[in-house]
Amino acid sequence: MSETIVIIPSRLEAKRLPGKPLKLINDIPMILHVYNRAIESEVGDVWVATPDKKINDVVKNASGKSILTSNKPQTGTDRVFEAYEKLNLKGINLIINLQGDSPNLDPKIIIKLENLMKKTNSEIGTLAAKIID
Repeated sequence: MSETIVIIPSRLEAKRLPGKPLKLINDIPMILHVYNRAIESEVGDVWVATPDKKINDVVKNASGKSILTSNKPQTGTDRVFEAYEKLNLKGINLIINLQGDSPNLDPKIIIKLENLMKKTNSEIGTLAAKIID
């Protein structure tokens, strides 16, 4: 098993755009676009962590991996941690917390993050960018 895992926290109760993960982009739910970008990176296993059965079903019906979490986590990072604990996977050294609303993400960026995390001995990382304008 790979030493890296990508966990995508996702929920339907977004305040600004409710139901965002299931909004269609070219007839494909946003969460599947993100999931597929993570798979294309080939850095490790990819899981969606969600409290919502609808998201869970969409991912699983597309032959993806998804795990149901509670409604307790207050942040995506908390949801990632809960999923990681529930999965009880062995040999994982890195967890990439990939935001579920980045459907156009270049998989190469995920690879760069993994390489940086290995170089700096990070255990969990999230892609981010400085807002310039």
